[in-house]
Amino acid sequence: PKSAPPKKHREKRFAIPLVYWGATVSPTVWAWLVGLAGAAAVATAGIIRASSDSHSCANNRGWCRSSCFSHEYIDYYNSAVCGRYRCCRPNN
Repeated sequence: PKSAPPKKHREKRFAIPLVYWGATVSPTVWAWLVGLAGAAAVATAGIIRASSDSHSCANNRGWCRSSCFSHEYIDYYNSAVCGRYRCCRPNN
């Protein structure tokens, strides 16, 4: 009997969530995205790695901080790009 030809093993890659497209993310989030989707997909999505967890968020309408100031609120949706910090946005 003939044996079946070996199957080519393809590594599965996942889509990058839209919240990260075009965003600046913390080093830990960036590493997670590269592991999830691959470096080429991260580069194609325009995702930039910040040097720390302290950087802009919410399309430059907020800032990643460990705690927000009294005149700010936590934007939980955009906090995903902040790593261990929170996305703090000004109260309007």
